[in-house]
Amino acid sequence: MNASPQNIDPIEHEAAEWVVRHRQGQLSAREQKAFQRWLTADPLHAAAAERADRAWQATAQLKRLPGYSKPQRPPRPRWFQLPLATGGAATALALGCWMLLAPPFWLQALSSDYHTGFGETQQITLADGSQVELGSHSILNVAYDDQTRLVRLSQGEAVFTPSPVTDQERRPFTVRTAGADITARGTQYLVGVGDNREGWVGVLQHQVEVDLTHREPEDAAGSALLDQGKSLRFSPTSGLVPLNVSPDELASWQEGRLVFQRELLADAVARINRYRSGLVMVRGEALRNVQISAVMRLDNLDDALKRLAVQVHARIIDLPGLTLIY
Repeated sequence: MNASPQNIDPIEHEAAEWVVRHRQGQLSAREQKAFQRWLTADPLHAAAAERADRAWQATAQLKRLPGYSKPQRPPRPRWFQLPLATGGAATALALGCWMLLAPPFWLQALSSDYHTGFGETQQITLADGSQVELGSHSILNVAYDDQTRLVRLSQGEAVFTPSPVTDQERRPFTVRTAGADITARGTQYLVGVGDNREGWVGVLQHQVEVDLTHREPEDAAGSALLDQGKSLRFSPTSGLVPLNVSPDELASWQEGRLVFQRELLADAVARINRYRSGLVMVRGEALRNVQISAVMRLDNLDDALKRLAVQVHARIIDLPGLTLIY
């Protein structure tokens, strides 16, 4: 069933319209400035624009496959281009423009408290002694105040081991994402962030409380107390949904591997994309819904993808910036 227009996230729809018109050179100078203002108005806008642009580029790469005529590489997005200028003031201006209009991840990373690149992890000790292991391609900000020990995970995933609430430390520890707040109850837990305000939580020790963020009138509402050994996915459209994947499997990246147990190929590829710089795509709905089981080493994902393609009786092709399973 095709998605109807009313089921498409309005931010994603607006981002797609901006990017398509940008790529086709249809924006006037005034509209270029309006697009730049829209990008910087909300991190969700910038993230949606990046996804739309990656989809455009992936489509262009697909045209190189047999059956397509004369491939054309799309031009670089204009919001990534720097003005040519000389002199100290002009150089400073160019640098400022680059920081403002850089790809969304790096724009957020520059102003973040902690961030990691593809395949990189980071061990963090916060001011109260809480421990964080930040996963690949992730962004974390710390916003402690007198009432709450709040950390914001805007991209990626992390394992949190908060210092417990005591007579001396009465503030709760909460991880905030775009889609939910996850509050510890003397615990160790994993939080991951996906697209469209979705994400997942897995409890490694004790319990956590998960509360959906209600931003739009049509957003799902709800909360749950999640026990040790359990995991769930949260979404503004489907609410809180239990996962069959164990928290240990979700956190297997801590040991340098990814574990998949009877997962849809589309879901497995979405996880793999968080650990490598090139985009992996699966072509065809039937192939996307094939269930797979595998253990992959993070330091050898390219070879693992080839073995995965064999397992699902598919072919694989590597293009610049894109690996296609079809």
